[in-house]
Amino acid sequence: ERDQDFLQGLLRKSEDDPEIEVMKVESVPGCNVGDNYMSSVTRVTITGKTKTRRSFRKFILMKRQPASMVRRQAFRCDPAFRNETAAYETILPTLKEFSKSVLPFPSCLHATNQLIVLQDLQPLGYRMADRLKGLDLQHSKLALQALGRFHGTSLAMKHADKDAFDKVRSHIQELVFVPEAAPVFGASMENSLKMALMSLEAYRGVGGLPIEEAVHKLTILKGTVFSRMFALVTPKETLSVICHGDFWINNMLFRYKDDTPEEVMFVDLQVARYASLSTDILHFLATSTEPEVATNYHDELVEIYHQSLCETITRLAPNAPMVTLKQINDEIEDHALYGLLMGFLLLPAVTAEKKIVNLDDVSAENLSSGEFLESAADSLSPKYFQRLYDLVMDFYGRGYI
Repeated sequence: ERDQDFLQGLLRKSEDDPEIEVMKVESVPGCNVGDNYMSSVTRVTITGKTKTRRSFRKFILMKRQPASMVRRQAFRCDPAFRNETAAYETILPTLKEFSKSVLPFPSCLHATNQLIVLQDLQPLGYRMADRLKGLDLQHSKLALQALGRFHGTSLAMKHADKDAFDKVRSHIQELVFVPEAAPVFGASMENSLKMALMSLEAYRGVGGLPIEEAVHKLTILKGTVFSRMFALVTPKETLSVICHGDFWINNMLFRYKDDTPEEVMFVDLQVARYASLSTDILHFLATSTEPEVATNYHDELVEIYHQSLCETITRLAPNAPMVTLKQINDEIEDHALYGLLMGFLLLPAVTAEKKIVNLDDVSAENLSSGEFLESAADSLSPKYFQRLYDLVMDFYGRGYI
């Protein structure tokens, strides 16, 4: 009943109809248990009548902080919700107004540090792709074209009105790679590196010198992962933009025409940050495509992203200096370690066929225990080992390791 009254007030405001009457509210879980670290999502169907007594149905998502205080503290849910609220309330509206075009995000009806209410994209025909399979070339092109437009809007606004842009981007703060996050996220990153190194041992006999060299270089990173990631996400002009921050397959939805993807939307802006545009690209390529797509079409995908970025900048800020393809590739190479380490962190979840860990049990103390690492390693699927090997060999072949 409380939600019904709240939603009625929300719709009266968003629809500019003070006489809207909500008759019924139905809700179901919006994601599987364990799928979402930083929030609890509910899918809601609202049935009601307008002031002209016309019946309507609205579909929304309600995103709340997790009930577990342990999880809230471990995953820094308070600052995560502040970040996402700033993204929907300030950053996206400003970028949309500047670009005079639609950005690839759902509309937001309400955002506070406790509750975010979003348009539900599922009834519009959008759906998630299969994370176990990964995105094929068509899906990957669509995602990177849209990312190029999003990043290009940042760069164009930064050139056209830097003071206004700096004011807007100051509303988001780094969530993950900051000192106060080190106890949990630092331990998670170190664990993911240890798991990767243990898993690569199985390939030392068949991978030859490349695996030997890769393992040797990666071993040197032990104990320094968090500080290296902190440096990699620290913005260095000129190619720093407002980044999605968690740009992987589970945070994008596609709409299809005759089984061909034609539109993409991005969700989950809790980790939005101001950083090198390459961090989003690398995050995506290391976690979200079919392995052969990232390996065989890397250059083509980066070119598609670059073309979309430049077209957006040219349209919105014709006098801005052009960004060359070489600049993008240099930026990717300079930040490659970010992509590799995020791949190590996320591949266990990307390839999981069942829930790996109870998120409500995660804390700095148990993440640092040997039992936690052993349990997580025992849960790894065969797909993880192959994806890990493909990722390391691809980065090694490009000279990134």
